[in-house]
Amino acid sequence: MLLYGDHQAAVFALAFSPDGTTLASGAKDGAVSLRDVEGNRISLCEAGLKTPAVHALAVLPDNSVAIGHARGWHILNRTEDAIRVDQFSEHPTTSIAAIGPKLLAVGTGARGFRTSGSLELWDLTTGQRREPFFQEPNGVRAIAIAPERNLVAWATGHCKVKLWDIRRQSPVEFPQPKDTFSVALSPDGATLAAAVDYSLRLYDTEQRHERAVLKGHKGRVEAVAFSPTGSTVATGSWDQTVRLWDSESGREIACYQWPIGKVFSLAYAPDGLRLAAGGDLGMVVVWDVE
Repeated sequence: MLLYGDHQAAVFALAFSPDGTTLASGAKDGAVSLRDVEGNRISLCEAGLKTPAVHALAVLPDNSVAIGHARGWHILNRTEDAIRVDQFSEHPTTSIAAIGPKLLAVGTGARGFRTSGSLELWDLTTGQRREPFFQEPNGVRAIAIAPERNLVAWATGHCKVKLWDIRRQSPVEFPQPKDTFSVALSPDGATLAAAVDYSLRLYDTEQRHERAVLKGHKGRVEAVAFSPTGSTVATGSWDQTVRLWDSESGREIACYQWPIGKVFSLAYAPDGLRLAAGGDLGMVVVWDVE
């Protein structure tokens, strides 16, 4: 187990690089840090009084880092120390994910508030937004992707999760009993996971029906992540625990509690052997799960 204290506030975002050698973390204090497999740290953005809170991160195949923050989003090219794409917005970026090496899904809105936002796709070759995009009157809370199936899912600020095949014009909707703050898609796109209050709901994306409701947490589930094989789904909660579940049966496999406070973010390494969690104490823990 490795424990890092790189931040001074809640760690909202975690992302491994595609090759698994680097872990990026971003926090409410505006800081972004990178850690290699040996634990060495590189600071990309330092915390400051005017530094916007970081809500989302994605490490791209060329090792540049997409940073979603309270004033929009940008891509930092680490090799040239230059910003390649810079998009400022009146709406904060709540979530960000790379569908491919040159295509980015971006969700905007506000964390915990019902303000207007959108789900957008950006072509990183041209720096232009693609059509169509989807306005959300109550904002986008979280997004998830299954690149092999060209699927994007997002949670709205009004008790809905939407699933979109980017080759089609319109998404399908999965109504929720309460607001959803985190979503995930299995790598094969067959299962959609939505964190709703203290539970996790699993949906069959083909049949469009609920498969299971996973219960056990004693606080709001704020983070969800599938293992690279899709056989396990991890949940992080305000009850300060991370739980692992068998995604087929819904059975709880393990429960962890590390000294990181309320859990706000989770990320699996691409090999599935490590899992990282970030909490509201500014701490990040990385441990072996196999």
